[in-house]
Amino acid sequence: MPILQTVGLSKSFLWTGKPRLILDSISFRMEAGTFVCIVGPSGCGKSTWLELLAGITKPDSGQIFYQGREITGSSGFLGYMPQDDLLFPWLNVTENALLPARINNLNLRASRSKIVSLLPVFGLQEHARHLPYQLSGGLRQRAAFLRTVMTETELLLLDEPFASLDAITRLQLQDWLKIITRKLNLSIILVTHDIDEAINLADEIHVFRGQPGRLAGCNTVDDALRNNQTARQALKLRILELVKSGIADADRARDN
Repeated sequence: MPILQTVGLSKSFLWTGKPRLILDSISFRMEAGTFVCIVGPSGCGKSTWLELLAGITKPDSGQIFYQGREITGSSGFLGYMPQDDLLFPWLNVTENALLPARINNLNLRASRSKIVSLLPVFGLQEHARHLPYQLSGGLRQRAAFLRTVMTETELLLLDEPFASLDAITRLQLQDWLKIITRKLNLSIILVTHDIDEAINLADEIHVFRGQPGRLAGCNTVDDALRNNQTARQALKLRILELVKSGIADADRARDN
């Protein structure tokens, strides 16, 4: 049984008074313990798809299944981390991480104990009492990710978590994220515009293309490919071609 499956998922929004199809019949499946990256151009529906999975918005049609249970339109089953860290500025790192436990009426003493045990794993043991403004961009993202992990779900949805960071910090956090996901046995779906980032992190790379957005196939990645520059470059070019052709298709659709 896959940990996550979507069947025929479609979504439209009103645009100048008329419905515009954003996602067109997205069918997808994911096995537990997999790190999936989603790449594609702006406007192809990647973030909308994550919002559908998280239950923030509802699809026009289609179904979402998590661990065999239908969760279409329901929130609270999957951990979701948006592009901005959205840390509450008046709460310190520990209190920000404790928010999911408060919202879900969990045992706060047990949740605090878990946070204390996870702080060193996230490199935040010296920042437990720091407010967000006292943290660097990389530390803020770690704190936001810790809060997402505290939702107590096995599958986390990350929407371009490193997009606002400088190149060096971004590479450091990519390495850190790979270690953390294995250590905590998490399943991850990460949206990114950066193909190199996807190759560095993913077990599978799925390409969204066109307007409305559609899936254009799955590319598997392993350490042997990551460390083989010829194979790595070939995969990058293949993904780029899919993205470019999707942009061209969208342009033609608009012209018509």
